[in-house]
Amino acid sequence: MVQVLLLVAMLAGLAAIGYMQWRERSAVDSSRQERQALAQADRAVASFATVMRRLPCPDVDRDGQEDCGSGEQKGWLPSLTLRLAGADPGVDVGQLRYLVQRGGGANDLTKLDDSWRPLEYDATGKTFASMRTTTDAGGTYPAGILTLTDLCQRLDEGRRATYGAGMAEVRSAPIRLVAYALIHPGNADADGDGSVFDGINASADSAVEDPARRPLLARYDDLVEERSYTSLLASLHCAPLIDSINTVSLAHDVVVQVDELRSGNIESAKRAIAFAAAGAAITTIDTTLTVLGVVMTTVKAAYESALCAATLGILVNACAAAPIHTTAAVLTAGVIVANLASAAANIAAAVMAGEALALADSSVDASKLTCPAMDFSQALAAANQALTDAEADLAALRTQIVNKQNELNAALNARTAAVDNLYAQVRAGGISSDIDSLVAPVLNAAVGWEGYSFAVQEATGRRDSYRTAVDEWTKQIAVYAYKIANRTSLIASLTAEIAALDVQIAATTDPTAKAALQRTRLEKTSELTLLNDPVELQKQYDKAVGERATAQSNLDLAEADLRLAQTNLSASQTTFQTAYNSLLNAGRYRVAFSSPPPSRNACTSTAGACRPGDINTTAGIYAALVDLFGASSSAPDPDAKYLKPIKLKKELDALQARVSDAEARVTRARTTLKDLQDRVNTPPSCNITGKGVTPMPPATALDILVNVDRKGGTR
Repeated sequence: MVQVLLLVAMLAGLAAIGYMQWRERSAVDSSRQERQALAQADRAVASFATVMRRLPCPDVDRDGQEDCGSGEQKGWLPSLTLRLAGADPGVDVGQLRYLVQRGGGANDLTKLDDSWRPLEYDATGKTFASMRTTTDAGGTYPAGILTLTDLCQRLDEGRRATYGAGMAEVRSAPIRLVAYALIHPGNADADGDGSVFDGINASADSAVEDPARRPLLARYDDLVEERSYTSLLASLHCAPLIDSINTVSLAHDVVVQVDELRSGNIESAKRAIAFAAAGAAITTIDTTLTVLGVVMTTVKAAYESALCAATLGILVNACAAAPIHTTAAVLTAGVIVANLASAAANIAAAVMAGEALALADSSVDASKLTCPAMDFSQALAAANQALTDAEADLAALRTQIVNKQNELNAALNARTAAVDNLYAQVRAGGISSDIDSLVAPVLNAAVGWEGYSFAVQEATGRRDSYRTAVDEWTKQIAVYAYKIANRTSLIASLTAEIAALDVQIAATTDPTAKAALQRTRLEKTSELTLLNDPVELQKQYDKAVGERATAQSNLDLAEADLRLAQTNLSASQTTFQTAYNSLLNAGRYRVAFSSPPPSRNACTSTAGACRPGDINTTAGIYAALVDLFGASSSAPDPDAKYLKPIKLKKELDALQARVSDAEARVTRARTTLKDLQDRVNTPPSCNITGKGVTPMPPATALDILVNVDRKGGTR
């Protein structure tokens, strides 16, 4: 009976363990599927907005169709409506709740109306900031052009709106407005109120729980995907879309201005060309700075790759950072392309302005007008220098390898001679001795000591690097935690800082200073983008926590390795000292000769060992040992003749490991130079030609602008 009971207990324990493991895996899989469903639905809503130029209304009666007439802001995700619009909301999305901003005026994102029109240059105030007046309001611009830019305008106005009762919100402290939000109910009715949705998510109120809220005592298991106004603006690429149309509208205004002033005020058109030239010049400076950035990033990548190899992987931070910088160098190539495209747009505007100028005054010879100068000499010089430096460093590395190999060969020869000398001193001119067998243990013990000594150095380096990594990730976690806790106030602060930078950039005339301000603005914009995406911000926080845990685990292993290496080093040092002293204090022994007398007695300095007529080998053996291992009998010197070849071989291996990184750096530099040179050799066409031909009427320029607007911008 006792055996049966023990068997039953064991089976029950195994079953319990299996059940717990199954439940844990099931929870992880369920959480992953929930997040995937939310991400798929979020992409479907964004796709719907791109096609329909508005957000879908909620599904109130769960038939899969949006119910715009109900006026409700919260309901179910209209999966059938999304599919009919060409968007794929994914499977099993009928269980998702959906909240959309339908507040009055600009806050109703489910309506499509003519909210946006291209900007217009105001001749009185000399600004380019007012929307064009449509025909239904007494202007000349067509009304009812409905494109994605109208939704972009509503989003831009909505993000500046102040909170009011009844508006869609995220229930946080402070409350924040939301463009739309998706809610997954989780696995069960966690709070036991009869609805699978928990907290405010289950109510009909125009609010959802904060996505940052986490399950607490199993009373909340919902997942919320929030899409802010700013985040949706960025997702729909509203800024470049609107800028592309405004660029054409500015060209139209130039044509209008020149047409109005052609009787005398030709300077206005010249200023238009100057503005375009300034834009192209700034873009050129940006491109130069970008190329310089690529150069520095590439150098950084090569340096850290080399550092990683040279230290045999001991410097963990350098080994981890090298691929990051390499990736950054590749991505920066896209920025160069974008800057060159921007310069091309400025040249196109200059051509339009130049044509208008030439045709506004018959005395102007269009062939004498020049387009904006695109001076990429600094960029090309920087790219050339990067290639020259990379090739020089590769050549220097190969020279170092040859020199190190020669140094190693010389050290091997010196070690062989020193070992032969030790045997010669032991044999005192003979061909062998009774203590020849005591030489090999000393040599072997020295090699063992060197190996453990290096192991101690390596483990110490890894311990220090991982300790630094733990400290750095701890600081990073604190930064992300602060951003999560103070996200709303930080967004407001960064927005104000960016606005202030915009004012500075507009007022700065020095190109270098302007470029520096633009770089600062780019950094702050990137940070603002992260703050406006709470899901990505949380993801970065979670990643930092995981990285710190990994670093801590590696630190624990490194400390254990260091303790073991120190123990082995101590034992190997004792072995070396024993073998060293055994040879140096061997006492009285026989030496064999090849001619009479066939053998003689020899002795070392052991007390009482030597007798009259013996050959005293003490001084010779000691001098040979010092020559091989250094002056200390406690431990060998790594730079002495016997261990120096081992050290040089490791240095040679490290140099050879750097060759592939150095070659890759040359390839990257050569590719960057070629890409830049190809684009410089094929600049955008600039043809301000003709004289006295019929000028482009403002109506024609307006038709071009309207067509661009109707097509939703230039691509």
